[in-house]
Amino acid sequence: MKLNVEQRRIVELEPSGPMLVKGVAGSGKTTVAIRRINFLKEHYCHEDDDRILMVTYNKTLLHYIRHQYSRMADEDQQSAVQLFSSDTEVEILTIDSLMYKEFMRYQKRLNKKLEIASLEKMHKIMILAIHHVKKSYPEVKVLSPKNSKFLLEEVEWILSCAMVDVETYQSADRIGRSSGDGGSPQKLMKNSQLRAAIFEVYLHFKELLEKEGLTTFKQMNFYALDEVRRSRINTYTHIIIDESQDLTRVQLMFLKELYQEKDHSSLMFVADNTQSIYPLSWLGKGRPYTSIGYDMSGKSRALSKNYRTTTEISTAAFHLIEADESIRANVDFVKPALIDRHGHPPIYRFFTTPQQQLHFLIEEITMLKNDYALSEICVVSREKRHIESMALGLNAAGIPSDILQRNEPDFESDQVKLVTMHSIKGLEFKVIFLIDLNSGLIPLERYTDAEDQETLDSDERKLLYVGMTRANELLYMSSVKKPSKFIKEIDRKHLRMKKDASLRPFESISMANYQLTDQLVDLHSKEEVIRQWLVRELHENYGYPYELMELEFQVQQFSKKGYCDIAVMVYTAGEARPYIIAEVKRFGSGIDEALTQLKSYLEADSRAFYGIATDGLEVKIIDRNGEEVQDLPKCRPQFLPETKNRRVYKNLKNGKDYDYAVDADSIELIEVSEAGNEVLLQVHEKVAVPLIGNVAAGMPSLASESYETPYYLPREWVISPRETFSLTVTGDSMTGAGIDKGDIVIVNQQNTASNGDIVIAVIAEEATMKKYMPMGNDILLVSENPNYEPILMRSEDVHINGRVIGILKK
Repeated sequence: MKLNVEQRRIVELEPSGPMLVKGVAGSGKTTVAIRRINFLKEHYCHEDDDRILMVTYNKTLLHYIRHQYSRMADEDQQSAVQLFSSDTEVEILTIDSLMYKEFMRYQKRLNKKLEIASLEKMHKIMILAIHHVKKSYPEVKVLSPKNSKFLLEEVEWILSCAMVDVETYQSADRIGRSSGDGGSPQKLMKNSQLRAAIFEVYLHFKELLEKEGLTTFKQMNFYALDEVRRSRINTYTHIIIDESQDLTRVQLMFLKELYQEKDHSSLMFVADNTQSIYPLSWLGKGRPYTSIGYDMSGKSRALSKNYRTTTEISTAAFHLIEADESIRANVDFVKPALIDRHGHPPIYRFFTTPQQQLHFLIEEITMLKNDYALSEICVVSREKRHIESMALGLNAAGIPSDILQRNEPDFESDQVKLVTMHSIKGLEFKVIFLIDLNSGLIPLERYTDAEDQETLDSDERKLLYVGMTRANELLYMSSVKKPSKFIKEIDRKHLRMKKDASLRPFESISMANYQLTDQLVDLHSKEEVIRQWLVRELHENYGYPYELMELEFQVQQFSKKGYCDIAVMVYTAGEARPYIIAEVKRFGSGIDEALTQLKSYLEADSRAFYGIATDGLEVKIIDRNGEEVQDLPKCRPQFLPETKNRRVYKNLKNGKDYDYAVDADSIELIEVSEAGNEVLLQVHEKVAVPLIGNVAAGMPSLASESYETPYYLPREWVISPRETFSLTVTGDSMTGAGIDKGDIVIVNQQNTASNGDIVIAVIAEEATMKKYMPMGNDILLVSENPNYEPILMRSEDVHINGRVIGILKK
């Protein structure tokens, strides 16, 4: 939980009244808020009545903050213990608990006793209010019991905005608000008879409730605001409002009344409008801070780096929201900055039945138990009924699971956690399963009016974004029967079909884009659309040329012939042979038969190494022994008819480029010449440089593919043969230095570097390749790609693992 430079600057800002900290998901906003409490407590609480308040939105988040900081194992552990002790100088509370306390004071002062009305009771009273007001406004068509839900929502909005008279309501902006769920919508035009009628409904509804000793949560908030304005007993010198974009206008006005202005006081709003998921929120709808009495000109700070999720998850999540004009147009929108922390792209699966989805989760969680504790895995759905059903299914399969409770959530128990999308906000887990991303469920389809539905879609899009950005390392998404339209908004290049595999989710291809049509018999067969998708994947994602693919490849099985759907040929010793064979079935028909055929073909033709069976929904990859493997190998130059693998070698020792060729059948046979010169240079001594793994995707690790081999280089190209190794580049943060994804970098192992060197740096057990620039006691790790921000670290937090001395271009 160490702070980076931009976080530390915000924590240690001198208090000067109101300020805004806006940031993207995962940028450490809550961390900054917590650390600022200790800073303020130590330096700016010197008067007897100085007090600090941190407000959170819900109980789950409150408990999660306490859970996280009670586990701190660094130098701040003792201060974390003090922070959550019964110290009266600091309070960390939910907005609801604060307002409920004032509501109780209100009742005591007026000798009232009001109970919160049930939803059923509220609807009954609303219908009575509609009938009463209809007498005075017979021509207003909205005043009908069928619109009771719509009118109740509008009354709640009036209460949330603290509108005490009809004139205020008549002049208020109501973006795209229609009359309800059916018929011809009527807009809530300003200064209209319609609004006058609705305000009368609001007044009569409130009167009927009070007669029965009842109130609503929103009315209760209004009473609390009235009470705190009268008393102003409990005030605070410093107030930090986490998730401020979710609060209603009444809640914001309430907190303003609690703020005690002094020369050294502060009021910090912590917000991310891309995570504004509640319809009654005030600031989250793009309203300026001046609407609640604060001018934030020059008083805002931005946190743009998402440290929580991998680059792949962050990119997919941002791709979902960046096309939403209403989100991007918000004055407080912060565009995420990529950080060089790579991992698995999000995994998306489609299922035809809920049982298939459950079976998939059981299989994946069983596999993930080898690498993750169950407490690090969370299943998330929009509605509680879906997580309740999933919990029953997981428990029945022997996977302990627990639905997080708002009052006393147990984050430590060795159980898979389940939670709704609204409740996951503010939490994070290493593995997230977003289930039931179904059409009609997300986004909800409530309105016939296009403008109303578009407004709702924007809120629902943010809700999915929140769910996606809760994942630290792995994100699974799945749909049943009909996918949400939001899935199509995420470019499929950002998604994968399986963990540890490059295969992207199925997408139908138009006949005009079919490949290898000269080998086709029936363009219109139901299997062909699946085969064309797989052909495209083998070409685009795995790099196999179409020229190496054969359709309906003949396999001799004893006395009879069989035909596999696709065969990928590779060249060995100048001869083509099948390397990968595939069996496809029509969409959603299952792959059991395909697997049986595939295994028999692999047994019959011992030349093939891999087989893949798929129906577009399921996919299995097996080796020649019939054992399941995670992925297919990518195409390599030695698979092609060319006898030599040719590359360019960029020698960073002498600044020269060389043409480098290795014989495809004998890796020790190399040819070297200066770039553009056909005269070969004599190589007197060669060095075998081992390829030990990847860089920009975590710590270098042993290569998992058996065909990985060392690279032989001239001795003079290296510094010390024993201290030299090579890595495959998996990121794109150094493209400006001529280092691209797929290149091989040659590294001299050393723990020191000079200014401007390209180094392999290890930060918190993760390796990255960057340009090294020392700055006093800090180190600046600079990307050569404008899409990535520099990383500023303390020197003691960075370990230099080696210096890049050469690049073998792919």
